[in-house]
Amino acid sequence: MNRRTFVVAVLALCGCGRGDDSKTADQATTSSPQEATPQTHIPRISILYFGMYGPGGARLTDVLRQRLSQLGYVEGKTILIEERSAGGDAQRMGSIAREVVASKPDVIVTSAVAATVAARQATSSIPIVMMHAGNPVAAGLIETLGRPGGNVTGTMNLTYGGKHVDLMRELLPRVTTLAVLANPTNSNAPLIVEGATEAASKYGIRVVKAEVSHADDFPAAYAVIRTAHPDGLIVAMEPLLATHNDELIAFAATTRLPAIYDAGEMARRGGLIAYATLFSEHYRMAADYVDKILKGAKPADLPVEQPARFELVINLKTAKALGLKIPKDLLLRADEVIQ
Repeated sequence: MNRRTFVVAVLALCGCGRGDDSKTADQATTSSPQEATPQTHIPRISILYFGMYGPGGARLTDVLRQRLSQLGYVEGKTILIEERSAGGDAQRMGSIAREVVASKPDVIVTSAVAATVAARQATSSIPIVMMHAGNPVAAGLIETLGRPGGNVTGTMNLTYGGKHVDLMRELLPRVTTLAVLANPTNSNAPLIVEGATEAASKYGIRVVKAEVSHADDFPAAYAVIRTAHPDGLIVAMEPLLATHNDELIAFAATTRLPAIYDAGEMARRGGLIAYATLFSEHYRMAADYVDKILKGAKPADLPVEQPARFELVINLKTAKALGLKIPKDLLLRADEVIQ
């Protein structure tokens, strides 16, 4: 019995050929390409920003992409990446987050607490990987650092208020008053102000708070700082302040006020000095979280981490414009000195 005769006999026995006498046996055993090979799902990642990018600009997103490439993903073929931003508009943040969730990505990557909170309010099921989030426990995003417990994990920022006071004392040995510019609605702000105040009190340094919760608060905050006549300024960077980074640097320059920031990019842009974690590490680590989640890990079981690499960036050009001489010891400890 040849193959054709055998197939026809089998179809006749099972009744598969009834009602379609015009279809040959070979046609009956051949499925369409779509039925034979289901299309492979390509995971899609949505990156959600409050501002356009963050203190480091677009190149930080490239760090995430490069790390995913190192992990074996090929953008456009084995992974899809899209970016959305609220453009620094807090009122749009929620609606943008809901749009992202409605598109049903496999993972949402969020920049800082503002975008993470908006994403978490929009979904409790899609995995969320936060980057450089300040105090995510206080923000209600996770239960504990070791066991996040929900659909959110990722990287966080520690507070540097005390360290910034110490650096300002090295830079300005006769400092008596420091101003701290912060956004009180940011969950990390109270810890930053508290850390700076506690460290300053040990040396009899007065701390003046200037606060901005909305874009139109900046003029009043600048007025508070000018009135206080501080010797130096500590800027607690976060998404709202980051959308005004050039303005902040210009303010410090025009008031001839030495300022320290907790984002290295601010010193590269023209600020005097910055001390913080290496910002790009948050994006590299986020890619690792995404990889683990796509391979089956649950955010609830992935501990929240803090980058181990820090950077001290000093801008000598700005120091010269302010008439400041940077101590040699401080320059030797700097990871980057901008001439």
